[in-house]
Amino acid sequence: MSPPPSPRPSAAAASRLWPALALAFGLGAIALPQSEGFRAIPGDLGDARLNGLLLEHVFRWLHGVDPSLWSPGFFYPFPGALTFSDNHLGTVAVYALLRWGGLGPEPAYIGWFTLAYAANFLCCHHALRRFGFTAPGSAAGAFLYAFAMPALVQSGHAQLGYRFAVPLAMLALHRLLRDGRPIHLAWLGVWVVLQFYCTIYIGYFLLLLLGGYLAASYLVPSSRAEFLRPHRLVASLAGAPRDREWWCSLAMLAASAAALAVLFVPYAYYAHLYGFSRSPAEIASLLPRPGSYLLADASRPWGGFSLGITGIPNRQEQQLFVGAAAGLLALIGLLRATPWVRVSALALVLLVALTLDVRGHSLYVLVERLPLASAIRAASRIILVLLLPLAVLTAAGVDRLVTANGRLVPARRFLAALLVAALGWECATLGTASVPLTAWHARLDALRAQAPATLPPDAIVFVPRQPGVPFYLTELDGVALAQALGRDTLNGYSGNSPPGQGQTADPCDDLVDRLTGYARFTHGDMATVEALARRVVPIGATLHCELPAALPVRTVVRGALPVDVFGKIDLAVVGMAIVGPRQLAVEVEVDNAADTPLGSLSDNGQAVRFSWRFLAAGTAADAAVGWDTRSELRSDVPAHGRMRQRLRVDAPMAPGRYRLEVSMVQEGVAWFHDRGMAVAHGSREIDVGSGGRLVGLH
Repeated sequence: MSPPPSPRPSAAAASRLWPALALAFGLGAIALPQSEGFRAIPGDLGDARLNGLLLEHVFRWLHGVDPSLWSPGFFYPFPGALTFSDNHLGTVAVYALLRWGGLGPEPAYIGWFTLAYAANFLCCHHALRRFGFTAPGSAAGAFLYAFAMPALVQSGHAQLGYRFAVPLAMLALHRLLRDGRPIHLAWLGVWVVLQFYCTIYIGYFLLLLLGGYLAASYLVPSSRAEFLRPHRLVASLAGAPRDREWWCSLAMLAASAAALAVLFVPYAYYAHLYGFSRSPAEIASLLPRPGSYLLADASRPWGGFSLGITGIPNRQEQQLFVGAAAGLLALIGLLRATPWVRVSALALVLLVALTLDVRGHSLYVLVERLPLASAIRAASRIILVLLLPLAVLTAAGVDRLVTANGRLVPARRFLAALLVAALGWECATLGTASVPLTAWHARLDALRAQAPATLPPDAIVFVPRQPGVPFYLTELDGVALAQALGRDTLNGYSGNSPPGQGQTADPCDDLVDRLTGYARFTHGDMATVEALARRVVPIGATLHCELPAALPVRTVVRGALPVDVFGKIDLAVVGMAIVGPRQLAVEVEVDNAADTPLGSLSDNGQAVRFSWRFLAAGTAADAAVGWDTRSELRSDVPAHGRMRQRLRVDAPMAPGRYRLEVSMVQEGVAWFHDRGMAVAHGSREIDVGSGGRLVGLH
């Protein structure tokens, strides 16, 4: 395809009207309602708040307030916590400009979030126009790319929002395959690196998309030499004259490579330091299933149909349905398609096939162990770059209808208008979550009211976990409070976590685990723990914690436990007591008759943990149902040895008489009770009154 000819003045005005209308509709009917007109944070109090805190940290570092970029002061005193997730280095300028313009952290975050839609739309529209599509077709394709339902359901994961470099990279590839000039390769490198700086997830998926397009360019026949095949492209670049463009391109590529190294060296260093990796089972659980591409649970027109599709794990990450209108326009676009449209369609099919999991089998195993791929947990998010070839097909579909000749022109144009309107309606009627700013502020204000009037300069803030409150809320409460007070904090929440940061409900056990985890990490001793403990200031609860006499023995479980180990573990409930209005202290004993120690740590998400459930007294339940709770194994269980541990257990909310069952799991591998271990039963029944208050034990 070649760029469209320069339009006449009236046609030029019309060509600007289409994208203006599409963008205005997307912002007015979708983006602004997500924030309730800047009165709410899109998403929830989890990942959305984390992204806001990370942006504010980088902004504070630019101002010289926070001393270290890579160690933001949460998960303290562990270093390099910014590398535990995305860093926003490529988009913090947008946030900083809004902050310098006088906005507070939360309004600046909403503005940063909203402007991602505009950036994605405008860059995609620019690329589609340069691909040769008409103004209406480009506007429709760009709207799909920016506002499609799979993009909207990720509003809580705002780190994935800025995808504007993807269409620019594909435009550079298009020009590179067409002309073979080094400058296009240089710009391709620039856009890929910039996308990595915006979000590492999308940068990785962009590499897959580029690979898909290169593979498709081999397979799509063309009646004319419109594109260079990749092997001929290499020859063309190697034979390019050593002129000013060549040297400029070389300098741009060198600068891009250096920038990429600056980004990835800290990530590689800290990943090696902490031993971070993803288990194959964790990655496999988040691969798309065939039914994933029909899921849109929060859609007004399609939600009922979507909810009828079952059996898909991690459902919240599998909402990949783009809508019927986009599908129909894409199919229409394939009729008499140009080579670039066919390449786009085949690249889309190749990447769907690569990442699809069908009954536990996937081609993705061929790439998941590669250095960058092994760090990517949710491969289902590849849909966010697959929207680009879908945008190409959508633009082709609209063009096929609006540029048709013959007697059916009015009908075809009416169909185009109808499908574009349906596309907008499907996207605008998708429900998304948000949290009012008042609720956002209330959590922080409540904690600030409980904080001491003055804190020592070296104080370490710690907000303990609360009964019945999701752990990530108190963790982020601690991070937000520490940032507001200008102090470090033991709290932290991210895609990875350091040793000792686990799912332990007892606040004292949790505190001790964090301190001893750091001491082991630095090869310290109890003196290290005691020195840190003297600096800790709990806020939100009063704690009187005893430190252990020695560091617990904790080793890392490498991969799945031997199959015979599961059945040689004996678990018993040896004590129960009411310790709060809604909490039980449950003491369990683990007896290990195997020749293999039961390690209590994992570096790839396959930790051994306790789980429990409540059953109505006198009833039975499926052994596979109800095991949603978790608590860490706080120390190793030696071979042919035993260990006791106290669990903090929240009571059920519904009144009644219950009995307690306790089991164990190796995450991503197996439940112990499925491989021979008997489920442990509490010897006493629990009476629960209204509001989940514990009445007594019998």
